[in-house]
Amino acid sequence: MGSGGRRVRDDGFTLVEVVVAMGIITLVMTSLTVFLVGSRKAARHAAQRDTAVRLALDGMEKARGLRGSALLGGRQQCTATCVDAVSTQVDTLLGAATTRWDAAGPGTLAVPQAGAQPDGSTVAAPGDPEVVLLDGVPFKRYYYLGACWQPTVSLASSLACGATATAAPLVRLVVAVAWRDGQCPAGTCAHAEAALFSTAIVDPFLVG
Repeated sequence: MGSGGRRVRDDGFTLVEVVVAMGIITLVMTSLTVFLVGSRKAARHAAQRDTAVRLALDGMEKARGLRGSALLGGRQQCTATCVDAVSTQVDTLLGAATTRWDAAGPGTLAVPQAGAQPDGSTVAAPGDPEVVLLDGVPFKRYYYLGACWQPTVSLASSLACGATATAAPLVRLVVAVAWRDGQCPAGTCAHAEAALFSTAIVDPFLVG
């Protein structure tokens, strides 16, 4: 008996209360698990994308050490079909006015002022990408090449790179890095960088 003659209940929780409490705890723990797993996947994906950006920029720096004409070493213009790009981003960066040079061949860009012939230094063809293994993840680095021409500078001309062979032959390089990750469509992620390289021996942009 309690003070004042009242009975103190000490029979604990009912079965219904225990079941409800367990259900709430299970729901909270499940939500936390899903959140933590999702956060971990997002952090891993962000780290892998940062790695892909660095690898693409490193590949571009490697290409900058070569002359524009040397980039075409071991390649020729695609006459039928070229190696498929790893993503639509690559096709966008190459541009419709760029002629793909991703087929095996001697690598001679037969246009005026094409510069020196390839000096033996080459970048990997798209069909045989460089593979870099980092933290157990294989990153594949692809080099896509194309030719386009830039008109000479004048008051009436633009600096757009087009498909018409004029005075300034250029090589367009796209370096793409691809890796497997379920966060991306079809389980494959990709990042690409692009740049233009001149193949001319003399300055092609001076108006004669």
